Amino acid sequence: MPLTVLRFNFGSPQGDPRKQGELIRAALELAQWGESHGITSVSVDEHHVTGHGWSCNPIMAASMFLARTSRLIASVDCALGPMWNPVRLAEDIALVDNMSQGRLHTTVGLGYRVVEFDSLGVDFKRRGKLMDNLIERMLSIWSGGEPGVCTGTWTSPHPPLYIGGGSRATARRAARFGLPLSLADYLPDVADHYRELCADSGVAPFVIMPAPINRGMMFLHDDPDRAWAELGDHIRWEAVTYGAWSADERSLMHLPGVQTLDEVRASGRYRFLTPEQLVAEVRGAENYGPIVLHPLVGGMPVEEAWKSVRLLTDSVLPALA
Repeated sequence: MPLTVLRFNFGSPQGDPRKQGELIRAALELAQWGESHGITSVSVDEHHVTGHGWSCNPIMAASMFLARTSRLIASVDCALGPMWNPVRLAEDIALVDNMSQGRLHTTVGLGYRVVEFDSLGVDFKRRGKLMDNLIERMLSIWSGGEPGVCTGTWTSPHPPLYIGGGSRATARRAARFGLPLSLADYLPDVADHYRELCADSGVAPFVIMPAPINRGMMFLHDDPDRAWAELGDHIRWEAVTYGAWSADERSLMHLPGVQTLDEVRASGRYRFLTPEQLVAEVRGAENYGPIVLHPLVGGMPVEEAWKSVRLLTDSVLPALA
């Protein structure tokens, strides 16, 4: 059965604290309920100065989900490495690793929005060097190389840590540090480059990469056409907002320049599906990849989010079991 993921970023057009609080509470309840009905993980990310309540601290967000569950994996996709103090991030991850008994998986990425670096007083031009220093220092701290800085971790030799991105430079960094590679899109050439580098240095490669199909987020609904008409603006808002942050396609969810609902729908990166359509897709694919639901996308009404998640747990998962 494919991995099942609930993605949350807590963003909404209103950017209102009360709305964000509503989305956070709903996300925690959805994850807690989902864990007992076959959902295996949640995914959170990090962005700053969005004006829309977007999650700004993925380690804290992940810890909220992990504290409410006992088996669920929380995946940080990703923490913006150069913006973190290495000691602070190593300590925070260790704290959550110990609390959750190893259920926090953290991907660190370079970041690309200059405004985020400026807001935190970090030199955007030095982000590559800052990233290398972050990884080196964190691994040293977790291994006991800086006595007294960290009391130790539940997971040995260190908490799960991945290098995220989509370039050959990302592959080189992951291989150099002997860490898994988490790709932001289906990029087999970058994955192969990473495997070659690992082979040359005697490192066991490990790649996380979206499958060639099912490259995006889904929302389950009994009537997809009606859902696009009645709920599609929530998706359009997120796609337009996220796409405006970069002129390049930074990840599988980046849609630079999109404006209309038709453009978003045609991209295939956000999809409304019936349970029957999803089951047929999974059964018909050799390598389907994870099922990623984005139930609160764009401040989606909470009751609609619950309907989507329940369609997954009550209709899709039993059919695939």
